[in-house]
Amino acid sequence: MNQLNTPLSNWTNHAYQLAVKAGEQIMHFYAQSEVATEYKSDQSPLTAADKAAHEVIYQGLKSYVLDEAGPAPVLSEEGKQFPFIERQTWQRYWCVDPLDGTREFLAHNDEFAVNIALIAHHEPILGVIYVPAKKIGYMAWRGGGAYHCLENGQPQRIVSKHLGKQPIRLIVSRHCSDMTLQPWLAKLGNVRVEHQGSAWKFGRVAQGEADLILRLSPTNEWDNAAGHCIVQEAGGVVASLLGHPLEYNRSGITEQGHFMAAGDKSIDWLRLINP
Repeated sequence: MNQLNTPLSNWTNHAYQLAVKAGEQIMHFYAQSEVATEYKSDQSPLTAADKAAHEVIYQGLKSYVLDEAGPAPVLSEEGKQFPFIERQTWQRYWCVDPLDGTREFLAHNDEFAVNIALIAHHEPILGVIYVPAKKIGYMAWRGGGAYHCLENGQPQRIVSKHLGKQPIRLIVSRHCSDMTLQPWLAKLGNVRVEHQGSAWKFGRVAQGEADLILRLSPTNEWDNAAGHCIVQEAGGVVASLLGHPLEYNRSGITEQGHFMAAGDKSIDWLRLINP
């Protein structure tokens, strides 16, 4: 990646290194028999691993000078939640989920990730996803393509796959029920479904291991921003199920609605999938 030596590629490399360091912290807790856990107001779990990963990333980004405009603010799931009256003035900001898939972490199924993206003018311009339990990751920046990263190896350029005659390889959240999914499956027809946690799903679409992600329950910006950039730079498409592009920092809430991500952007997915 560094052979391009552009500001965006350098910023992406910095973010990826932080994601790996955060992943090392997460794996320290993953090896323990018990991890201190509390619950937020929405009953989602918050562990000591979430907090430790957040601290690594926050310390690595808060003073990181991007250019003459200086550092960018950091919006992290586990950090300070800024009022929209302040956020709406941001031209760019880091969007971070230090441990995406805390339930997967607690279930010890290896399907958790570290997500870091840089948002500019409501769109992700770089994204990194690191999967600590597998020691693999994905990175992308606007105009630079998408890459699959293995431990101690050079990042390999990845391109999403065009849909062939085989069954559509669909990935949905582990918490997506069969009842919720059934109308969509009826419309899709020949489909093979896999349930998986975290933003790792985006990386698998980007490298052609899956064709489609359907998200049928609310998510937040930090769940999607990094994967959004990676899928797009691999040649795919990410959009709401109403056909609108996913945008960031547009309102007082960080929640995003139902969406899809697909590897083959030549397909009219909205016509194909809407029940």
